[in-house]
Amino acid sequence: MIKDTIFQLVKNAVPEGTVFDVEFQEEEKFGHYSTSVALALAKKEKKNPIAVAEGIMNKLEGNPLFEKMEIAGNGFINFWISKQTLQEELKNILEKKNEYGRNTKGKGKKMRIEYVSANPTGPIHIGNARGGPYGESLARVCEESGYEVLREYLHNDVGGQIDKLGETLWYWYKKSMGKETSFPEGGYQGEYLGEVVNAALKKFEHKEEITAEALTQFGLDYIFENNMNVLKRMGILFDLIRKESDLVSSGKTREAIDFAIKKGATKEHEGALWFSPKDEFLEDREAVIVKSNGKPTYFASDIAYHREKFESGYDIVIDIFGSNHHGHVPKLQALTKLFGFDSERFMVLLYQFVRVKRGTEIIKMSKRAGTYVTAEELLDEVGKDNMVFSLLSSAPSTHIDFDLDVVKQQSMQNPVYYVQYAYVRARSIGGKAGGFIYDSKIDLTPLTTNEDTFLIRKLLQFPEVIDMCASDFEVHRLTRYATELARAFHNFYEKEHVMGEEEKIFRARLFLIEGTKTVFENLFRIIGITAPENM
Repeated sequence: MIKDTIFQLVKNAVPEGTVFDVEFQEEEKFGHYSTSVALALAKKEKKNPIAVAEGIMNKLEGNPLFEKMEIAGNGFINFWISKQTLQEELKNILEKKNEYGRNTKGKGKKMRIEYVSANPTGPIHIGNARGGPYGESLARVCEESGYEVLREYLHNDVGGQIDKLGETLWYWYKKSMGKETSFPEGGYQGEYLGEVVNAALKKFEHKEEITAEALTQFGLDYIFENNMNVLKRMGILFDLIRKESDLVSSGKTREAIDFAIKKGATKEHEGALWFSPKDEFLEDREAVIVKSNGKPTYFASDIAYHREKFESGYDIVIDIFGSNHHGHVPKLQALTKLFGFDSERFMVLLYQFVRVKRGTEIIKMSKRAGTYVTAEELLDEVGKDNMVFSLLSSAPSTHIDFDLDVVKQQSMQNPVYYVQYAYVRARSIGGKAGGFIYDSKIDLTPLTTNEDTFLIRKLLQFPEVIDMCASDFEVHRLTRYATELARAFHNFYEKEHVMGEEEKIFRARLFLIEGTKTVFENLFRIIGITAPENM
């Protein structure tokens, strides 16, 4: 990566331990890359930043990587990369093809990521769905960086919520059989569980003999299978499905409780047993691990599950939750100390809510689900690509307004259409040219215009984006980069020509087009959207 090369060169030119970064620049006048290292160093050493910048540049003078270097402002150093370097790096794209963008920074390390883990009592809603593309794209990015990744899902199939599910299903069953009944207090709203009961009635031969237990188990399995199918439609498959019932029945939940007691991490309080190292969390009802009736809670199983994670030999453990779980985070972090896992290697990533709109109208709920908009309904209406790209387009810390009218448009106003159309345009040029045959000896020196150069620079930024995403888990960079790359290509397409140019320019630009297609394909695969042949 060019950015890494510049970083290493600057690092060798400054005192050991100097903290700095190298930034890609969109505008040519600010260089191709820049760094503020001289400002930081000057402040630390109480020197003039211009003089410090000049000293650094003197050490880099003559390096063939750079076409030129300049000092800007109060000490920023701007670098312009030589055209020869850019052109040689362009060849690297077609030499590596689908491996372009990969690095080995995570080689030999293992990572496990839990995401979605939706409520088992109903269909996946748009809030859970946001965690799907977030977790999946993070898994793919980390695999591109050499990590071995385990994708996991916790199925909370026991507890009070399952009891309430059973009561609601039994209500719908009795209603379907024409028997007198009343809706259970705290039952699950909407018509969805009525649909589940209808499916059960089709399966069971002797409808009058259905038991509440059998109906509850059928409902759990039916909802789980449907939710997995919805996630599969979104391009999400898990390597490990961990059932809470298995943790309980195997004794692992009880073992985790006993271990916490032995380590002095629990406290008797209000007739229940609480997870409370150093008398913490006594105001947090979700810190109860054994109720006053002697039954273990969901959090008790969560302790057992995280014990498995922390003792599994994985280098990095990541949980991805909705922001409504923020109160759960300190308790989970406290578990690292309980089980002797390095807290720096355990991360809980939170994402904010999604609001579904149709123009200016806010869609608050689905009649089918009762209290929320389901992921399946959105998939049916807007399709996988629109849904995945839209859910990845904002930083997890920000709320999303998912506008159905925008994402369904077949126009440049739709970000997904805008990006995929750039790829289709690149494909069409290759098709008109009669195909492409790779030649490592091709002369790329005709690629000299601003549009040529900027498109090359944008393509070469791809490995840097992958590296950054794998380092700080800000995977919304992927969709932002996709939009920027599409903009660079659309601009190139409007201003430059391939067909009809003289042979050298034609061949060089066809090479550039093929490089663009390759990067788009790799990028789309990691984001989780299709690379269409036409639109």
